[in-house]
Amino acid sequence: MKIEQALNIDTKRKVNVGSEDMSLYEAARWSALIAGLDVITKRAGQLKIDLDKDKNWLKPLALQKYIEEETPVAIAEINQGLECTTSPELD
Repeated sequence: MKIEQALNIDTKRKVNVGSEDMSLYEAARWSALIAGLDVITKRAGQLKIDLDKDKNWLKPLALQKYIEEETPVAIAEINQGLECTTSPELD
C-alpha cells in the first residue's frame, strides 16, 4: 500500500519550504533526513565521537531505512501543520 493511500493525504501537494517549492513527499523526505542526522549527531556527542575525524559512523543503508520509516510520520506532521495554517478561522 502506498503512503498516500495509507494516510489518505495528497503527497503531490505543493508546499513552500523557505524559498523552495516542493511536493509534500519531498519535504517529508528532507525532514526525515535532517532528523536522522540530528539523531546521529546527538548519539555521537553522547559517545564522544568526533564526526569530522571519524568516518566509521557512515551507515548509508541504516540512514536510508530511518528515512523510509520516518517519511510517513513527517508527511502527517507537515500536513497537520499545513491544515493548521490554512484552516478557516473559527469565530
